[in-house]
Amino acid sequence: MESKISIKTVIQLDSPEEAKFIYESLIPEVNDHHFERSQILLRLETNSLIMTVNSQDITAAKASISSMLRWITLVCELIQIIPKKIVNT
Repeated sequence: MESKISIKTVIQLDSPEEAKFIYESLIPEVNDHHFERSQILLRLETNSLIMTVNSQDITAAKASISSMLRWITLVCELIQIIPKKIVNT
């Protein structure tokens, strides 16, 4: 895929454990992301997630970013519900 647009987003979280939990929760979604017009790369750095979206057009980039942000929001909400012992393992 030839990318015309590349958008990098850094999401800082409260702790390295929280970042790792969210990263590990999102990796299956990123690996299964098979769109012809965009590609998502996700990286973990200490207490931050670095998401890079490479896309052929702005519509596909927006769709990919929105999708990932919904997943991140969902996992963050789950962290508030589940016991901290599970998140910190």
